[in-house]
Amino acid sequence: MIRYILSIGILALIALYLFLPIKKCNPFHNEKNSPRYVIVENNKLIGFNLVDPESAPESIRDSVKRGYSIIMNTPFYAANYAKNHLTCGNCHLCEGNSLGGRNQGISLLGVTSIYPQYSERSKKTVDLKERIFNCFERSMNGIRPPGDSQVMKDILAYIDWISTQVKDVSNPPWLGLKLLKSKHEPNVEQGKIVYEKYCVACHETNGEGGGDLPFPVGKTIPPLWGKDSFNNGAGMNTLPMLSSFVYWNMPFENSVLTEEQAIDVAAFIIKQPRPEFKK
Repeated sequence: MIRYILSIGILALIALYLFLPIKKCNPFHNEKNSPRYVIVENNKLIGFNLVDPESAPESIRDSVKRGYSIIMNTPFYAANYAKNHLTCGNCHLCEGNSLGGRNQGISLLGVTSIYPQYSERSKKTVDLKERIFNCFERSMNGIRPPGDSQVMKDILAYIDWISTQVKDVSNPPWLGLKLLKSKHEPNVEQGKIVYEKYCVACHETNGEGGGDLPFPVGKTIPPLWGKDSFNNGAGMNTLPMLSSFVYWNMPFENSVLTEEQAIDVAAFIIKQPRPEFKK
């Protein structure tokens, strides 16, 4: 086991990062017999909760917890494969253990039930492992981990565990991003104004992000363009996806933009330089 010796000051900063209520995620509740959430599917009531990675069975707990860590800080825990300063949790807020929607990012809860599925981008049917490979190559501007690597096993173990109580839901309605209905024509110049008003305080003037904390935590505010951001092959480099994510989730935990503002600022961000996706 690798051990890291950290100074008291660094430990204090990491503790501050870990224990402040940075993300207002929904609480865990592991007892299936007393569900907090109910969904109706095929005229059947299905109750479920969001489960804690720490409560996974002992036989898989270590792998589930490692998977959680990879989602939370991908450049550190999957450094051989993620090659920028983004982490899975930048899009999958609450490490994907959420019901998506307003301020909860892109959920991973129950994603195991919708794969394999046809990918319009790949023009073929892909399984969940292949979809994760795409995230590494595009969103992380990196390389795909070997399919039988510990990194892949741990990510899949984590997603499978948090989906435990929704395995009977065949088409979870909270998955994906709800696309915007506005027919607004994107205006890059207006997007720059929106960025300067609502985004620059966190993501910086040059889009580099910030909130740097010492190793092993790293950057807490993602870069939106430049060499450390997603490449031009990522889903977030498309206007429908980025504008929807911005509308539902930004500014962080205070999503107040109109659909038109979200479209404009997304157009501005997409216009900025970023790495090229290499097939």
